[in-house]
Amino acid sequence: MKKGVLYGIVASSKTRVRCVFCRVHIPKANKCIEQHTNGAKHKDNIILMTENGMIFRDDELYCKPCKRVMDEEESVSKHIDSESHANWQAAIEDLTDGEYIQLEPYLTSEKEEAFCEVCKKDINCSLQVIESHVNSIVHRGNILEKLKPLNGIFAVDNDEEVYCKVCDAYVDNTVQTILEHIDDDEEHIEWFAEMEDLIEEQDVSLERYLANENEVNVYCKRCDLEIICDIQSIENHVHSESHLNNLG
Repeated sequence: MKKGVLYGIVASSKTRVRCVFCRVHIPKANKCIEQHTNGAKHKDNIILMTENGMIFRDDELYCKPCKRVMDEEESVSKHIDSESHANWQAAIEDLTDGEYIQLEPYLTSEKEEAFCEVCKKDINCSLQVIESHVNSIVHRGNILEKLKPLNGIFAVDNDEEVYCKVCDAYVDNTVQTILEHIDDDEEHIEWFAEMEDLIEEQDVSLERYLANENEVNVYCKRCDLEIICDIQSIENHVHSESHLNNLG
């Protein structure tokens, strides 16, 4: 008989077992249990649990974000749609968006920690702790170092400033000012929006151009060709016959 954390099957009576994941009773026969655990609903519930921090503990479902044992008749999908769980989900997504924080270690296991990729450390996955971490000076500094080569930001001899290649402008060398430039400067944002719209699905990479101060070209992977990094040159290339012929 399949039992345990992977299957959620527990004893119910002499003739039946209970699937904790699906909130149903099943005849106590291997064939019936196999049929249920191989079914689409059971597999879908396992996926939902994994994505939402629900674990099988002491023969019951426990929701880590909500910090409670789920009611016996409460389905996985119904709980996910509940106010408390939905509010947590919205709050944690808002806090971690763009912060390089992996929630999977917390959601998919009994661990109580998420993992911050830029700080290389585990963090207790409570809203208060995550908020404190993402607003800390250390984390903001590490985020900045991650973003600089993605945004054409380079150090200069004058430590009081950095140089933005995208905008051909100097910016005060403070974490707050540089992040504000990346996130809020209209010229910076407009350049990226125009470039991304132009190269979308064209296999043209800005990575090397942005990460190297003296690089003047972008790279077309499809054509194995370097192109001067300006709007007109890239536009001419992506609409060229040679580039279009390489679509296949």
